[in-house]
Amino acid sequence: MKLLVKKFKNWAIGPITRVGDSGYDIRAAIKRPLVIPPQTIVTVPTGIGVEVKYFKIFGRHIELQVRPRSGHTQRGIVAQYGTIDESYRGEIKISIYNTNKRAVRIEPFEKIAQLVIVPIYKPKMKYSQNLSKTERGEHGFGSTGDK
Repeated sequence: MKLLVKKFKNWAIGPITRVGDSGYDIRAAIKRPLVIPPQTIVTVPTGIGVEVKYFKIFGRHIELQVRPRSGHTQRGIVAQYGTIDESYRGEIKISIYNTNKRAVRIEPFEKIAQLVIVPIYKPKMKYSQNLSKTERGEHGFGSTGDK
């Protein structure tokens, strides 16, 4: 498996990872600090696009998941979870939410999210009038008693 990286901005910094990391850190491709107002979502460019070259095994496909960074979560800013489909070839942009009641700055080239490659299983669908019975049944949100 190979991760091909395209720089949409020649000064962008590509994904980085270390031995033992589950994903790749990606950075903000901005030249000036970006101020995120309180309780606002902004879209931050990364300056890169990616393509995963791999061998399909047992018909599985992959997705790249965008995940937040724990250090940012402690600061009250969260990269929104997202999916980058294996067919997407455009620049990756990250939606970041500022949960604080004060503005927060993102600095140029700051690590803003993680990309994790995950296998996807897509079974064949068959429509049915009946689903198997379970103890939970059709009881939805909060029905398991966990609070």
